[in-house]
Amino acid sequence: MSPIPDDLGPFYRGGYQTIPHNLSQLRAIAAKERYRLDPVLRHKASGKLLEIGPWMGIFICNAKDAGFDVTVIEIDQTCVDFLDKTLGITAIQSSDPAGTMNKMTETFDVVALWHCLEHLREPWLVLQSAVRRLAPGGILIVAIPNIESYEFKVLKAAWRHIDAPRHLYFYPPDALARLCTGNGLVQLESTTTDELSKALSLDAWLHWSASTVKVKYLRGLVGRLGFYLSQFKARKQPNGSGITAVFQRRP
Repeated sequence: MSPIPDDLGPFYRGGYQTIPHNLSQLRAIAAKERYRLDPVLRHKASGKLLEIGPWMGIFICNAKDAGFDVTVIEIDQTCVDFLDKTLGITAIQSSDPAGTMNKMTETFDVVALWHCLEHLREPWLVLQSAVRRLAPGGILIVAIPNIESYEFKVLKAAWRHIDAPRHLYFYPPDALARLCTGNGLVQLESTTTDELSKALSLDAWLHWSASTVKVKYLRGLVGRLGFYLSQFKARKQPNGSGITAVFQRRP
């Protein structure tokens, strides 16, 4: 994104999702996205987990229920208060996650950035700090929109996950791998066709059709046709709407 606005605050008012009223509501929402924990559990069954930018805590709710000791760094004070009181986790309010991690002394078995990296003004510094917080053998999981996706090639500026000006940087899969391996990590897995990528794809097509198709009753149909076409393309070439990658610090 160029130029990056000096004040991004106004673009985040209202957030992405309404914060639930209680733990039961959060768990009901989180249950639909439990698959996001799968790539972590393939490599770590338990341990200390740090998430950067959790918002209302869908991922960490599932992680805590799975037995992880969870800490988060979040910019929004309302979310921090909610996570602290509702989930009973260590929630740190900060607009400088790199600086906050640099002041920490503890290490983590898992550091997660679920669709956070693209929002950061200096994502490379945050990633460097995240690597320092990894225990030997610890894993870093990063999920971001895929700028090389079929949807972006077709929809271009109308692609929902451009999300300007909240999304500041995009990394294609190979560039994300270079960023992480260049900081001493080993790539364990990377995909653009997981359940999260499919959810992002459907969201992108439905959003496009809602703003493009004039006939109200055809919008859902047209959006789903676009989604099914993109899924067909993804079977031939791995170019789904999102990237989910796991990296490890050498033991």
